[in-house]
Amino acid sequence: MTTNLTGYQTEILAHIEFIGRFYGLVSRADLIKRFDISEASATRTFQLYNSLAPGNLIYKPNIRRYEWQDAAKPIIDVAMSKCVSTLTDGFGDSFARIDEEPIAIKNSLFNVNLEVLSAVTRAIKRKQVIKIDYFSKSSPRSSARDIIPHAIADSGLRWHVRAFDRKSMEFRDFVINRIKKAKPLSGEVIPETQTGSSDNDWNEVVELKIQAHPNLSGSKSMIEFEYRMVDGLLRKKVRKALAGYLLDTWNIDTSENACLRGNHVMLHLKNSNELSFPGKLLAPGSLHSNNN
Repeated sequence: MTTNLTGYQTEILAHIEFIGRFYGLVSRADLIKRFDISEASATRTFQLYNSLAPGNLIYKPNIRRYEWQDAAKPIIDVAMSKCVSTLTDGFGDSFARIDEEPIAIKNSLFNVNLEVLSAVTRAIKRKQVIKIDYFSKSSPRSSARDIIPHAIADSGLRWHVRAFDRKSMEFRDFVINRIKKAKPLSGEVIPETQTGSSDNDWNEVVELKIQAHPNLSGSKSMIEFEYRMVDGLLRKKVRKALAGYLLDTWNIDTSENACLRGNHVMLHLKNSNELSFPGKLLAPGSLHSNNN
């Protein structure tokens, strides 16, 4: 039904559908404001959407807006993460701050330094070595390191850059907000062993089999419903290098005998005894796995 649409048509119809679906009402003014099109063009766009999805939107003349119907079925496939980020930060075509109160709020202790972040991402795209001044527990006054970054990732608590570290001669994670300065080193030759293709822990994917914590049997059905578990399990595939962060962020008990207690420990890694990866020590219960 939507396979014959151009990229622009898909984008503008997705905008109609997003506003209608999440805010309830959508108008031609919404399209004119975002896409800078004429009122006649906006009218034709709504006609196109209604021809593809009759009944999803009903026009209300008294308020001059289209109302999303409760029984409507979306026709544009969108990513959940994109919807959530749009609700918190506004629409993706604008980099300006949004003035109005957002409908969703992020809960974070800090923001990423954009100057440092952009220096890192440029180095990733240009395949460059960068010299950073980096704060760590072992170097509280910062120390210089040459790194070759190949990816950035949100651990759930912090943004990290995944990079080869020429000081330790291994791939490591660096917290972006601990980088004081970042300077590209032009003309540096990067061996294949120091590129992302050689980062085995990043390239390997492990499957976490997560269950409701056995100590919370009375809440089992609630937890399974909340986490959308199937047959009592939430199966989550994650890069090996990032698995420890996810387990830590969500307080997932990794002890083999599910020995942790506390109302904040609602989940247990059922296949903990089958998995070994860097960062597992970050996870709750990892030091208790051999206790009986």
